Amino acid sequence: MSSTTGECLCGQIKVSIAKEALDGDGKIALCHCKNCRQSTGSMASTNIIVPESAVRITGQPKIYQDSKTNSGKTVQRAFCGNCGSPIYSSTPSIPDALVVKMGLFDDIPKPSMEVYCKSRLSWNKPIDGAKQFDTMPTQ
Repeated sequence: MSSTTGECLCGQIKVSIAKEALDGDGKIALCHCKNCRQSTGSMASTNIIVPESAVRITGQPKIYQDSKTNSGKTVQRAFCGNCGSPIYSSTPSIPDALVVKMGLFDDIPKPSMEVYCKSRLSWNKPIDGAKQFDTMPTQ
């Protein structure tokens, strides 16, 4: 099985995603919620949403239980305990899936959707052609 691989800044944590899980529309998403901005130190979090079974992680990320979310549900935020790079999030809103941080990878496709657009910074314009959601769309 072929995969695409990325790693944290220091290289202690590596993430592989099965190529089959990367196919299809609607998997690359920008999240504009305040918590994603704070956890990434950026204006949004660029993510790929994939089945947990399609992801292999080498190394042991630390987990932060984020209970101050817009959805009211606790989000697990995994990060490298050495360099602090965000690795993935998991949420009850998307069961059996991981929200893997695209900054780990060399090739980052254009996002096909943006979520929590109601929290987007006023000067940050929508991505042409990407679906826009004020919150997290229901599955």
